[in-house]
Amino acid sequence: MKKCCTLFFLLLSTLALCAQNTDTTQESRVRRHRIPEEYRPHFTATVLGRYEYNPQINKHHFELRHTRIGVSGSVHPMFSYMALVDLTYGGKFSPVAIFAQFKPVKGLSLLIGYDKMPFSSENLLSPYQYYFSDKSFLTQKITAWSDVGAVIAYKWDKVIPFEIKAGIFNGAGFGRQMEFQEHLNYVARGTFELFKNFKLTLDYAGVRPDAFRIHHYEAELAYDIANLHLEAEYIYKQYMEKTLRPTHALYSFAYYKIPVGKKMLDNIGIGARYDAITANCNGLADADGNLVVQPLRQRLTAGLTFIFVEKPLRAGVRLNYEKNFVHKGVECKEDRIILELITHFSN
Repeated sequence: MKKCCTLFFLLLSTLALCAQNTDTTQESRVRRHRIPEEYRPHFTATVLGRYEYNPQINKHHFELRHTRIGVSGSVHPMFSYMALVDLTYGGKFSPVAIFAQFKPVKGLSLLIGYDKMPFSSENLLSPYQYYFSDKSFLTQKITAWSDVGAVIAYKWDKVIPFEIKAGIFNGAGFGRQMEFQEHLNYVARGTFELFKNFKLTLDYAGVRPDAFRIHHYEAELAYDIANLHLEAEYIYKQYMEKTLRPTHALYSFAYYKIPVGKKMLDNIGIGARYDAITANCNGLADADGNLVVQPLRQRLTAGLTFIFVEKPLRAGVRLNYEKNFVHKGVECKEDRIILELITHFSN
């Protein structure tokens, strides 16, 4: 009996030791294959919902303006990625940025994939970063370009910090990226911080939407003075179709942030903007073969924004009023009052 008990306890001890060794081996294997902290994915989510009322025609509607979700991260010290999509932009699914990036040395990067063409600072903002509910005419009607291509960039942070970018894009859009192109779109951008909180940006883009190329030359200034942000941008648009006169577009605005610092309210923003665009053509023809030219537009926008949390998350309520102007004799009934909820998550 004693021999049996001894053998039984020896067997249990052996099994326990084997199990412990197995658990230790499995734990070591898991630890060995665990993703390092610096390579774990980074997730974002942005939802902007709004209510719009047009006092000129006494009509209104609700709109889910943006529902963006994205993931980004690194898989190597020199390789990173991003995939960002908008589920409801204009009521449709829309890719925003899907690319791989290579950074061989500090400050230098190469991006290949689908992204916004690097032109105009306002155009490159994410929706939760907007100062007003709607982007300016300059961005809405000219610079809203996204395509599949490549961008090389170099950033320098000494003496006079600057960043320069140059890109080449298909010009056919996300859905036709497999087609070979005879003519490509190209862009160049340089941003220079001439002194603290003062930035000068110069851009150029050559795009060919159809039969002729259109050249865009842009200059913008941005200056922060304490809680006041000032910004202005101008575009000269030149058509290779000689029958079209050049288009001029500009915006300027001031946005003042009043810190509150309370538990439930971080700050209140007060903004005012003027934007305008002369007769503009997107280079495309209608069903009869005639080029579509939009008339001169001007607009004044006043805004009030309540930000409850600023960083790293963002939550707020924005109220804007837009007053539109066009040439005499041209009917314009596009004034709007906009109430918008802003939510943004980032881990």
